[in-house]
Amino acid sequence: MSAFRILLSLALAVALGAQTPKKVLFDHTRHEEAGTSAEWVICSASEPNPSPAAPASEADWNGGISAWAFDLYKAGYTVQTLPPTGRVTYGDATNAQDLANDAVYIIPEPYLKFTAAEKQAILTFVQNGGGLFMVGNHPGAIRYSGTGGTDAYTVFNDLVAVNGGNPFGFTFVPGHGPGDTLANTTSTAFSTSTSPAAQAIVHGAYGGLGLMDFHSYSYLNFSTAQNPSVQEILHTQISGDTGSFIVTCTVGSGRVVAISDSSPSDDGTTTTSGKSLHASYGINSNRAFYLNATTYLAGDAGPAAPTPVVSIASPTSNPTILAGGSISFQGSASISDGSALTYTWSFGDGSSAAVLGPVNHTYTTVGTYAATFTATSNQGKAASATRTVTVNPASYTITASAGTGGTISPSGAVTVTSGGSQTFAIAPTAGYVISSVTVDGVNQGALSSYTFSNVLAGHTIAAAFAASAGSSLKETFDSGTKTAYATGTVALPTGTWTLNDALLGNTTADPKVGTQSVRTRNSGKVTMNFNFATGAKTVSVKHAKYGTDGSSTWGLWYSTNSGSTWTQAGSTVTTSSTTLATASFTVNVAGAIRFELRKTDGSANRVNFDDFQIAGY
Repeated sequence: MSAFRILLSLALAVALGAQTPKKVLFDHTRHEEAGTSAEWVICSASEPNPSPAAPASEADWNGGISAWAFDLYKAGYTVQTLPPTGRVTYGDATNAQDLANDAVYIIPEPYLKFTAAEKQAILTFVQNGGGLFMVGNHPGAIRYSGTGGTDAYTVFNDLVAVNGGNPFGFTFVPGHGPGDTLANTTSTAFSTSTSPAAQAIVHGAYGGLGLMDFHSYSYLNFSTAQNPSVQEILHTQISGDTGSFIVTCTVGSGRVVAISDSSPSDDGTTTTSGKSLHASYGINSNRAFYLNATTYLAGDAGPAAPTPVVSIASPTSNPTILAGGSISFQGSASISDGSALTYTWSFGDGSSAAVLGPVNHTYTTVGTYAATFTATSNQGKAASATRTVTVNPASYTITASAGTGGTISPSGAVTVTSGGSQTFAIAPTAGYVISSVTVDGVNQGALSSYTFSNVLAGHTIAAAFAASAGSSLKETFDSGTKTAYATGTVALPTGTWTLNDALLGNTTADPKVGTQSVRTRNSGKVTMNFNFATGAKTVSVKHAKYGTDGSSTWGLWYSTNSGSTWTQAGSTVTTSSTTLATASFTVNVAGAIRFELRKTDGSANRVNFDDFQIAGY
């Protein structure tokens, strides 16, 4: 035995809580190898100890259930066969294979009944803490033609009938045999009980159980009146049938598990001529069941299952692509015990793939996605790795708009390829100058052109223009529409204005020159969203109170940094008449400037403004 295997065996023995490994004994006293297909032994002609003593794989042993025994050997148990010449006893010091020496006694599809003394020995073994595993089969399965030969389920029904009762609480009943259309089936109807037995078997260390397959079988009936501890582990899912595929119980201080078919334990391998076997042990949840159940019967928690180690080989980092583009995904995974792994990719957009890779996936919708690779062991341990995928639009729209007095070219909605660039030319018309260019709401100054480079989002560019130096600006508020007090912008001949707690009024109660004026209330504001390029000497504005409202106070503010900060011009004005009066302010500020009218008293009284005029330098 290699040094590594010696250390492994010692470690597993300690994990099982014993200095000497526990022994699992497989019965061969009941012609379990009889017939053309039966081969329910560990290793033909190598009994009681299978040979070689230190197998490298289950194929080193040649019986039909060698894989089950080999897995127990790897887990640190000693496995032996009770050969045809063996004796079934309990407490007999003259018997080297007395059941008192065993942790678990497995009876795989027997064809001869036990004697009364043997039945009592098995019951005593269980009552004193032993684990008993009964593996049944279908009706008409008898393969031993000698005296007393009978079906496995008959053998077990005789075994559980002890001293005029049934201390086990279950019996086997005929099910579906060869040639029956229902002879091959599966079931996922595992117990959802939180009992220790159900948890250890259904959710054990070798993996959670999800599906098992059966190929000609009997059923199990159980009665809690006979044994209050008996419970179902797996139920049939065949329409019209009742009964259990797997049950468990306790008797005294021992544990019992029974399964009604031997096919799930069959590894499909044998070197014995003429034997034809199912290859079921390594598929579905079959292996996990037998190992979970055996360690439960032995009173062990089972080995700590290793967790896979996973990574994503491709892409090597978090990728960014355009909508409609594809990514090649490749996972990498390993596990220390070399057991089988299953793989899944979840691409974050609702799509998945059950492969290691490479696998190409196309993202059609803009967004951010978590692409996750997961590897899961056959013992239910899983690990994952994730890449964040950013999907950008294949193209973006830049919206370009110019105020009165100039142009932006190109204008309107301009489509730009993702990552491309676009230059906009800004030009004033005769009598105007560029007062500001804003990009996504941020003033860039008086530019004559602006270029978007590496476009990766939608953008907005806007230009405002002001009358040339030496001229004036006059806003009559007669065009545009704003009928609500809520804050909003309105495009007027001079440019865009923001009206906060203000609207454009045109009723008979609105004092005005022309068709409408600005009506404000509370702490309303009337703000220029553009600069008058050449500064202001004076500003005048007409004002009057609305309808029968009381007096209001207000003032004029100006900004020389495009609205970042404001300074009051002149003094606060009181409006007390419904007749329009003109208020004049001396400003004398050169350079780009914008203005704001502010109602300062905060009352509900309303005041109207009209004919706002700037006299420039």
